[in-house]
Amino acid sequence: MHHPLSTLTSLVEQIARTQDPTAMMSTIVQRLSELLNVEVCSIYLCTPERDSLILAATQGLSPTAVGHVQLAVNEGLVGNIAGSLSAVNLADAPSDDRFVYIPETHEMPYHRFLGVPLLHLRKLVGVLVIQGHQREPFSEEDEAFLITVASQLGSTLYQLHRDGEWMSDVQDASPFRRYRGVKGAPGVGCGRLWLVHPQLSLSDIKPSMTSNPAQQKSDFIDALDSVKEELESGSGRLGKHLPSDVSALFHVYKLMLQSPELSDGVKSLISEGASAEWALKQTIDTMASMFEKSDDPYMKARSEDIYNIGQRILNQLLERDQQVLEAPDEPLILGGELISIADLAAFPQERIQGLVCTSGSTLSHTAIVANALGIPAVMGVEGVELEQNRGAKVIVDGNRAECIINPPQALLGEYKRMIDQENRVMRDLERLRNMPAETLDNVQIQLLTNTGLLADATPGLERGAQGVGLYRSEIPFMVHDSFPTEQEQYRIYRNVLKAYSPLPVSMRTLDIGGDKQLPYFEINESNPYLGWRGIRFTLDNTQLLVTQVRAMLRAHAECGNLKVLVPMISRVDEIIAVREILEKASEALKRDGIEVPRPQVGMMIEVPSAMLLLPKLAPHIDFVSVGSNDLTQYLLAVDRNNPRVSNLFDNMHPAMLVALEQILDTCRRLGLPASLCGEMASDPVAVLMLIAIGYDTLSLSAYNIPKIKLLIRSVRRADLLPLLDKARDCTDESQIRALFEPVLVNLGWSADGRQPPQDSSAA
Repeated sequence: MHHPLSTLTSLVEQIARTQDPTAMMSTIVQRLSELLNVEVCSIYLCTPERDSLILAATQGLSPTAVGHVQLAVNEGLVGNIAGSLSAVNLADAPSDDRFVYIPETHEMPYHRFLGVPLLHLRKLVGVLVIQGHQREPFSEEDEAFLITVASQLGSTLYQLHRDGEWMSDVQDASPFRRYRGVKGAPGVGCGRLWLVHPQLSLSDIKPSMTSNPAQQKSDFIDALDSVKEELESGSGRLGKHLPSDVSALFHVYKLMLQSPELSDGVKSLISEGASAEWALKQTIDTMASMFEKSDDPYMKARSEDIYNIGQRILNQLLERDQQVLEAPDEPLILGGELISIADLAAFPQERIQGLVCTSGSTLSHTAIVANALGIPAVMGVEGVELEQNRGAKVIVDGNRAECIINPPQALLGEYKRMIDQENRVMRDLERLRNMPAETLDNVQIQLLTNTGLLADATPGLERGAQGVGLYRSEIPFMVHDSFPTEQEQYRIYRNVLKAYSPLPVSMRTLDIGGDKQLPYFEINESNPYLGWRGIRFTLDNTQLLVTQVRAMLRAHAECGNLKVLVPMISRVDEIIAVREILEKASEALKRDGIEVPRPQVGMMIEVPSAMLLLPKLAPHIDFVSVGSNDLTQYLLAVDRNNPRVSNLFDNMHPAMLVALEQILDTCRRLGLPASLCGEMASDPVAVLMLIAIGYDTLSLSAYNIPKIKLLIRSVRRADLLPLLDKARDCTDESQIRALFEPVLVNLGWSADGRQPPQDSSAA
C-alpha cells in the first residue's frame, strides 16, 4: 500500500479548512479509513485532567459510543499507548492481555490493531487507532504512514484539547450517561433503578418534572388521605389519654391537611409539569415561610409543624412510588448509599439484577454479599443523582465498574447479548456439579460454600458444594428489628444443617462491628475495625453468645454436622472462654434432656496475632479457617472501605504470600486442618497461587463454585510450583499477578479470570 507525501499534504490541508471540531475529527477518521483501506479508524483525546481518554470520533465503531467510551491511562490497548507513548501493532488484539472489550463500541469482530500516540511539544494529546478484520499485523509502511499522520495532526488536535470544545460537542451527542465507580462484584445486569432508602427529607428533594400530571395528582391525594387516616387513628386510639398540648397539636395538623393552600398549591404546580414531590416541597416552603416571618414566637413555631406535615406526606408519596414500581414483575437495579443485607432480603433474589452504591469499596460488606449471590455491583459511584433517576433503565457493569443510565436501545441490546452469553456459560458449567474439583495431576481440592441469607441455603448444593465453610450467622440478626430469640435462631440453624446433612457446616458465631452493624444496636467508634467487633463484642455480651450457642447445639443434636467457627480471635483466653461457654451450654441442654454430640470448634485467622499464636491456640481448637479479607486488611494496615487507600488492598501482596505459607506450614506441623475463605477463594488468579501453596480446602460463594472448579480441573499443580518459587522473590502484588495471569490466558480465560472460556466442553 502506497501513501505518497502529496496524499498526506492534501489530508492536512482539508482538515485545516474545517472549522467545526466535530466535523474536523469526523473528516480525519473518514479520510484515513479510505486512504488506508481499513474498517475502523478512531481518535481518542485526553480529558482536560489528562488521566483518561475519551472516544472523540470514529469511522467503523458504533457512533453511540462517541463521547461515552472512556479509558484510563494504561487501561486497555489505547490506555497503554497513552501511558507508554509508543505505537502498538497487533495481529489479534482480543488475545492480547492488555485488551479491554467495551461492549458499546461493537468492536469484537476486529482483530488487527494499530495505534499511535498523538503528541504536541512532548505533551500527550490523544491516540489514533486503525483496526481491521484480518488476523495479521499492519505493514511497516502503514505504521510509518500513521506515525507521520499523527505527528502532523498533533498540533491541530492539541488546539481542540486546549479549548475543550470537543468535550461538550461529543458528550452531548447522546442522552444516556455513564458513571464510574469501583468494582464491587463482577457480571452485568440490566433493570429499572429502585432506591432502597427512599425516605428522604423535604430538603433533599430536587427539581423534577412529570409527563403524567393526572397520576401525580392522584398519588398526592392518596398520600394526603393516608396522613389524615394516620392522625385520625392516632388521636382516636389514644383518646382521652392525650395531654392537652399534644391533643391541640393533632388538631393543628388536621387543619393544615384540610388547608386549600396546601392541596390547591400542590395540584397547581403539578398541572404546570412538576412532579408531586417537587410540587409538595415548593408548597410547603411557601407556607412555612409565611409563619417564619411572624414576630409572634407561637406563630413562628408553626413553621416546624408545616414541615412536619409535609414530611409525612412525602413519606407516603415515596411509599406509593415503591408500590407502583413493585407492581410489574420486572428486573430491578437496587441503588443507594450502601445496601444492607436487610435490603437484599426484602426482594426475591431473581429480581435483583445489580447494585449501584454511592459509597463503599470492593470489599465492603455489600460487595462481599453481592459476590456471594452472583449479583453485579458497582461501589463508590461518584456524581450520579440516584433520586433524579428513580425508575430509569440502568445497566450495571461490574466488570468495568460502571453504571449506565438511560442506555440507548442498541447498547442495551448489546449488554443483554452479553448477559445471555454469561448465562449460557454458567448453564454449561452445571455439568460439573457432581465432578470432583481435582487438578490434572490428581490433587483434590475441597470446595465449600459461604452462605448466610435465609434464601441462600441451597444454591451451594445445586452448584456442587461439599459443605458450608462459612455460615454468616450475623445475617439473621441484621434482618430483624431486635435480637432474635433462641427459638428463632434454632429454627434457622436447623434448616441450614438439615439441608446440608451429612456434609459439614461451619457456623460462625455473631460477627458484627466494622462495616457490619445491627440497626437496633448502634456502635459508634472512631476506628471500628480495631474496636468492639467479633468475639470481643459477644464475650462482653455473654447472654447473646450463650443464646446463640444453645440454638446451634440444639440444631446439632438433630443433624450432627455442626462445626463452630469463632471470628476475630486475637488472644488465647478468648478461645478458652468460648470453649467454656460451649461446655456449660451442652451440660445445661443435657439436663433438659437434649444429648448434644461434641461439635468441632475452630477459629478464624484474621488478626496477625492469631497467626503468631497458633502453637499456643492449637490445644483449644480442632481446625483453622483463614479469613483472607480481614487478614489482608490487618496485615497491610489498609481500610478496604477507605477510597483513599483501598487501591492498596490486594490479597496477592507479597506479605500475604508469606503469611499464607507460614499459616499452612504451622497447621501441618500441629495437625490442624486449614481452609481459606473470603474473596481470595473466588479470585481465579489467587486460586492458582493457593493451589501451588498447598491449600486443599476453599470456601467461596456458591455462584463462583462452578467457575473455580473448572479452573482447578484445567491445571496441574506441578506446573504452578515454579511460578510460586518466582513469586517468593516478587516485591509487589502486580508482579505476582503477572506470573499467574498467563496461565489463565493460555486456558482461554480473560486475564483477570472473571470470564471463563465460552466453550468449556474440554474441561
